[in-house]
Amino acid sequence: MVNKFTDLNGIKKHSRYAQYLIASVLAVSIAQINAVQAASVDVFDDWKFKTNTTLSMGTSWSMEKPSASLLFAPDAKKIGKEGNSVDTNGDNGRQNFNRHDVISQIIRGLTEASLSDGKQGAVLSAKYWYDHAYETGRGDFEAFDDRQWPDLAKFKGIELWDAYLWRKFTLPNDQPLEIKLGKQSLNWGKSRFFQHGINSVNAIDVAAMNRPGGDAKERVIPAEMLAFNLGLNKNLQVEGFYQYKFRPSVLDGCGTFLQISDFTPESCGPITIAVVGDRTTETAMQSGSYIPRGETQSAKDGGQYGIALKQTFPDMNNLELGVYYANYHSRFSAFEGKAATGLGAKYFNTASYYAVYPEDVRMFALSLSAKVGTTAWFAELNHKPNQPLGFNGTDLVQFQILAPNSPFTEAGVRPEFGAHVDGYARLPVSQLSVGAADAVTDVLGAKNLTWMAELAVNHIGDIDGQRFGRSSAFGRSELSTGAYDPVTGANACISAGSGNLSAEELKDLNRQFCNAKDGFFSEWSAGYRLRAALNYPDLLAETNVSPSLTFRHDVTGYGPNFQEGQMAVGVGVTATYQKKYSAEIAYQNYFGSNEFSTIDDRDYASMVFKMNF
Repeated sequence: MVNKFTDLNGIKKHSRYAQYLIASVLAVSIAQINAVQAASVDVFDDWKFKTNTTLSMGTSWSMEKPSASLLFAPDAKKIGKEGNSVDTNGDNGRQNFNRHDVISQIIRGLTEASLSDGKQGAVLSAKYWYDHAYETGRGDFEAFDDRQWPDLAKFKGIELWDAYLWRKFTLPNDQPLEIKLGKQSLNWGKSRFFQHGINSVNAIDVAAMNRPGGDAKERVIPAEMLAFNLGLNKNLQVEGFYQYKFRPSVLDGCGTFLQISDFTPESCGPITIAVVGDRTTETAMQSGSYIPRGETQSAKDGGQYGIALKQTFPDMNNLELGVYYANYHSRFSAFEGKAATGLGAKYFNTASYYAVYPEDVRMFALSLSAKVGTTAWFAELNHKPNQPLGFNGTDLVQFQILAPNSPFTEAGVRPEFGAHVDGYARLPVSQLSVGAADAVTDVLGAKNLTWMAELAVNHIGDIDGQRFGRSSAFGRSELSTGAYDPVTGANACISAGSGNLSAEELKDLNRQFCNAKDGFFSEWSAGYRLRAALNYPDLLAETNVSPSLTFRHDVTGYGPNFQEGQMAVGVGVTATYQKKYSAEIAYQNYFGSNEFSTIDDRDYASMVFKMNF
């Protein structure tokens, strides 16, 4: 449990000083801010200097008790919880929290400044945050330690965000040209809800978006690049970029509430192997039964570029057609490693794994957008002929500890001592998404109802039975020596004594998960997302009240975006006063028929206060 001074069950005495300190600082800030407006100052003759700041304070609470099926049994027992999983490497985020625990308590801000004369200018912005719950607390299972994490994943920080120069030119034939140089975001793609589309050229700050009060401007991590936009004629333009510094996406740190892996995020790990009897993660580490993490191999800075042509058709409701090509380095890590140098548990820590960022991912894409009546339509199709996909983590670990029945060797054949293993393969991956958005007036007494819907389909080519994805929380999958026989117990994926579970519990796990198909990436996968919001501008004086609902449904298959049967619904109410101050309460619920879900027990509620000036 983190520091629970706003726990729904009570207040901790030792946290009172922190409460008073934060409340005092906030009160002074609000008092000063009330008299301040967004600044716009004339500088020199035609130059203007503008600033804008968004500040927020938010808290989130866990609203579900941890699922026993996801907690490693001996570790859970040690801290008074129930567990029946045999995996030690994907449960810290739930071992650390009980129902109603505070999972984040944050003050954050984003300040933007610009200087411009209309033809040229500079943009500078910075973000800053302090998460009191993580910075001063500890989990039920382990203390929170972000010292080695990427800066954006840490519990507090100040980060330069945008920092670029821009200038507009008019070429001799009256063609407009705009050039931007510096740390900036790239606005490519039409998808509103799905990753792995044209927006793959951008790195994502996942950690920021999972904190209360996440601002859309914080989602995409700006990168150092030269970008241009050239109008070839009135209806045709060409855009391009060359990125000269690699920037990866940033995940939630290990052990935080929404992180489902204990070893994937940067500077997390090692991979512990503690499946015999009642050995815990701690005793496994003490005995050397783990695979250490090596140094991350980052991608090179150069070799990242793209170009796009966008044609507008005025006679077709201003339909815009975009054609794209990009070459970039993967924004999310994959893994490589080497096998142990000898047989037996005492040699496990001679194996190793490390993160890599596969380079030169190629993307070809099309986009469409148009307005038909009052409805805005948008769509995109992209194809990546060499998209990196990560193999199942448990299969990789079995190779590394020299098991003779992993899918990376012939049946009964052990890997060579110290053999290298690639934890990913490059396959052709395509994604199609289609969506629409509109506003309908006079609904349920509201001024309008705004809605948006989007459907996406993924296709993975040449998958040929290879096993990608699926959390290690569900144990090993089918052995190369043969299919599991529930009658005789032959070729069991989970052996007797694992996790100190009973024979019946192990039999149930083998019956449910010991196969080579269920839960792994499939050739096809699809799902949709919905969002709707009502707007009541006259319900309270100068205040717009907006209840909203979002819905997720992964309909079929497994892939980068989908897990069959996974659903989620989010409900919230936001009240915005004078378009400057807002308060929001929200609840996120995960559910569905996905047998391989690692998020169904991660429901949370949040409350956020925000101001703009």
